[in-house]
Amino acid sequence: MMQPLTAAPRDHLTEAQVRWLIQEVPAIGTQHGCELLDQNLEVIEDISADFGGGSVSRRSYSTVHGSANLIVSRDLDWGTAIVRPYLTLTDGVIEARFNLGAYFPSRPRRTTGRSLPAHAVVGYDVLDRLNDKTGTSYAVEAGTEVLTAVETVLVDRGYTRYILDPAAAGKTLPSAYVSPMDDDKTWLGIVNDLLAIIGYQGVWSDWNGYLRGEPYARPVDRPVEWVYDLAPETSIISPERTYTQDLYAAPNRWVAIRSNDVDGATPVEGNGIFTWENLASGPTSIEARGGRTITKTLRISAADQAALEAQAWLAIDADMRIPQTITHSTGPNPLHWHFDKVTLDDPAAGGLGRWADALATDWTLPLDGGDMSHEWQVLA
Repeated sequence: MMQPLTAAPRDHLTEAQVRWLIQEVPAIGTQHGCELLDQNLEVIEDISADFGGGSVSRRSYSTVHGSANLIVSRDLDWGTAIVRPYLTLTDGVIEARFNLGAYFPSRPRRTTGRSLPAHAVVGYDVLDRLNDKTGTSYAVEAGTEVLTAVETVLVDRGYTRYILDPAAAGKTLPSAYVSPMDDDKTWLGIVNDLLAIIGYQGVWSDWNGYLRGEPYARPVDRPVEWVYDLAPETSIISPERTYTQDLYAAPNRWVAIRSNDVDGATPVEGNGIFTWENLASGPTSIEARGGRTITKTLRISAADQAALEAQAWLAIDADMRIPQTITHSTGPNPLHWHFDKVTLDDPAAGGLGRWADALATDWTLPLDGGDMSHEWQVLA
């Protein structure tokens, strides 16, 4: 999901003005800044005067998605303070600011010999507070509303700013959720387990630092959020792109089995089992492999058949995205965020055709206005 074009603090602009600044203006000016936040993500102070820039990155498949490398020339409460860097684009008349996530600054490296001490700071996504080990067993009773159980964990871990999509409001656990004592179990793992039971994707933090939980939507069914083309007046994409493909052992048949309804009827297709075959889509399909079928079995905890299928599709889509990856760079586009869906219009992309829809999974944005680096996975 990309940032909305006219989200605050640029809600005074039109979508056309924001697009102009990102991909059409002949010469763009950039300026970086940073805010110091309290634990409720309220602004304590703008510390841009003591902020030397850096970069922010996102790896959507990582356990904790966001990270930052920042230069700060003042002492902060390392490890507990929260900072929110931002980038401003301007053509000299129109100005648009883009918040770029909230981070716990830590592990400063101090450089002396300057008028002010400079700290090279690693910023950890605010989601990282959920990634602490539980150090205990954890259980939620059968019949508990799942979103309520998720909210309980978030509040207990100190979060006050989160958005849980109410689409699954009222859905309850069909059987008790139990997380036994495990050296590797985290609160983030528990939250994501619970969200998966109702067919939601894993929790993530947005550009303002709010945590978000929402239903999983298949990328192929989502609308395109940005089009990158090669037209001279609108192109911000580098002419140098790398296309890689790895087809070996990729499955083309999936069997998902609901594993947590232990007191229910024996699972059958359509009621506890969901099977899908990729007959003819892309180079890993059964047809493209000359009839060869490679099956992957998924055992899933789910509230119902719909949630089972939603989780199955999450795994299927991930497996089908592996074969084709594009790595490249673009001009700064600070709208990018979490699993963005984009289209690349590139007639030279061998094997892809003129248009390729892709899921943006990795990116790094320098705060000095330099080019972004990207990794996209082509949608089958």
